[in-house]
Amino acid sequence: MTLFSRLLYTIIAFALLGAAIILIGVAVWRTAHGFWTGDGGLDTMLDAIGLIIIAVAVSDVGKFLFEEEVVADREMRHPAEARGSLTKFMSIIIVALALEALVLIAKTTRETLSEIVYPGLVMLLAIFALVGLGLFQKLSQHATASVPPDHEERDKPSKQRAMTPLSAEKAG
Repeated sequence: MTLFSRLLYTIIAFALLGAAIILIGVAVWRTAHGFWTGDGGLDTMLDAIGLIIIAVAVSDVGKFLFEEEVVADREMRHPAEARGSLTKFMSIIIVALALEALVLIAKTTRETLSEIVYPGLVMLLAIFALVGLGLFQKLSQHATASVPPDHEERDKPSKQRAMTPLSAEKAG
């Protein structure tokens, strides 16, 4: 089952990477086409930036899945591992939301200022997600601190642990 799981996550990661590359290609094509035809070059460029931001987020999620599930093969046995993985994942999402909000704000202020509500809500969502991540970090800090060091030592095979007290004194 582990081999199947690794294979599945590898396929998913590469599919996400492929989708990100296609998004970047579409962004470049639309921008070039916009400049060649004279159809609002700046607007197509802002659209392309939005697509590239989404592509970066998608590729980061693919990379995250590949690193966490295939390369590291983590089962999240310790609260610190789960906390680090969730923080990494949420950071990707928060950065993508904030950048997309900035692009939407720039685009909206060029067109009609009355439609600024949607980009403002996206930015507010990014801020709430950041505050939520900070709150998660603060609250989970106690959970990672409450795991005794000897509990972690039991889960990891170690030379030091395998030594008898007498051999540890000689080695030390």
